[in-house]
Amino acid sequence: MNLSQSLVDLAAPARGFAALAAVFGVCFLAETFAPGLRRRPAGRGLNLGVWLVSLVINAVSAGSVGALATLAVNAAGGGWIVLPSQGLGLIAGCLIYLAAMDLGEYLFHRAQHAIPALWAMHSLHHSDPDFGVTTTVRHYWLDPLIKTLTIWLAVGLVFKASPLIVGVYAAATYYNFWTHSNVRLGYGRWSWLLNSPQYHRMHHSALPEHFDCNYAALLPIYDLLSGAYRRPRPDEYPATGLDTGERPHSFVQAVIWPLRDRSAATAAVSSSR
Repeated sequence: MNLSQSLVDLAAPARGFAALAAVFGVCFLAETFAPGLRRRPAGRGLNLGVWLVSLVINAVSAGSVGALATLAVNAAGGGWIVLPSQGLGLIAGCLIYLAAMDLGEYLFHRAQHAIPALWAMHSLHHSDPDFGVTTTVRHYWLDPLIKTLTIWLAVGLVFKASPLIVGVYAAATYYNFWTHSNVRLGYGRWSWLLNSPQYHRMHHSALPEHFDCNYAALLPIYDLLSGAYRRPRPDEYPATGLDTGERPHSFVQAVIWPLRDRSAATAAVSSSR
């Protein structure tokens, strides 16, 4: 590897962070000046703290999360189907990889709501009564590692994707910041095509009539096919959080979230999801 290649490799994480910061900034400004519902800003610090813990732990334990799992599997000989990575084939390769990864995300998300052990962790994400852009990163620290060893690993075994294709998908996942934003925007009759802030807010609703709907990360077509699709009414922007009202009141409580009262956690999964 020559010097120029090394510099490119070193610059890649910086570009990724800059893109993430830009997307986050746009969503933050949108929900600040045109909020869907008024919310308390205090929860933002807790959410960002939870994210930092997750980043540190996964960086130490897994070396990296997500994209590198696919590339590592491919480098080891995995990948039954080689995705095209040049010319017009690159577009097809990116679309196939995105659809496969989003299906994996969808299935994993459904499992998080169906399996008590996974729900005990995932419920931290749903416990935010102040749904907004920082809710995007309010995940229990073990969740990303589990996803890396399941979804990304499985897709890496099926598809051999170039670093460019994997990078395009990684960039597309920044859209999740937008779908978690506290803004009054839905896509109406086109809501089955692409997730939106209103569509995903329905999934985070604290109201029982909204449970078990709108699981999609990017493509709601999977909700439509599985019967979990619910098109929001134009004025439908429900309150969010767990129906039990349970939420962490400190950073420490968030870090040890699944170890809280086990009976309460069991009751939550049976009654609310």
